[in-house]
Amino acid sequence: MFEVIGRLPQILVKALITLAQFITILALGLMIAIVTALPWLIRITSVLSWLIGGYFAIQAIQEIYGPSSPAVPVFALQFAVIFMMVAWVGGLLLKSLTHLWGGLLLGGLFSIWLRRLVIPTMLAGWANADFLFRILPPTLLAMTMFYQALRLRRMRSTGNLILVNPAFLWLPKAVHQAKETIQQRGHHE
Repeated sequence: MFEVIGRLPQILVKALITLAQFITILALGLMIAIVTALPWLIRITSVLSWLIGGYFAIQAIQEIYGPSSPAVPVFALQFAVIFMMVAWVGGLLLKSLTHLWGGLLLGGLFSIWLRRLVIPTMLAGWANADFLFRILPPTLLAMTMFYQALRLRRMRSTGNLILVNPAFLWLPKAVHQAKETIQQRGHHE
């Protein structure tokens, strides 16, 4: 019995060493799992921030324009936000795949920042916020459309308007094939 009691400290030390090794291996395994999953967690965070930012932007349009505008223009503005979100992703994909995740995160955080901090501050503290949100956007759009119409008219009149890749390049070929199909059916009947 004294032998067992004498070996007890050795057994206790071995048990503590084994426990320390187990905890070390467990901690290292968790750290490796986190480091391995970190790129995917960052990607998921980027996509979630982009989606939440889009949601906040749509809600901001509803809050700003909803009470004083008809439903259809508000819906069109909300669709414009969705279009801009998709265009942002398309631009990021065209630019570089390495910038995609950071761009998604930046776009989402920017929308959230605008919605949570900038817009409420402007509406609460600025007397002319109505001008900025209700009059300026349609005015800028009208001016842009007017400028583009004049520019394209000038380019067309001077002959500088060259369509490099026309949108309906396939149309004459499709019309020709349709005519041939109609003629073939007419001869068989």
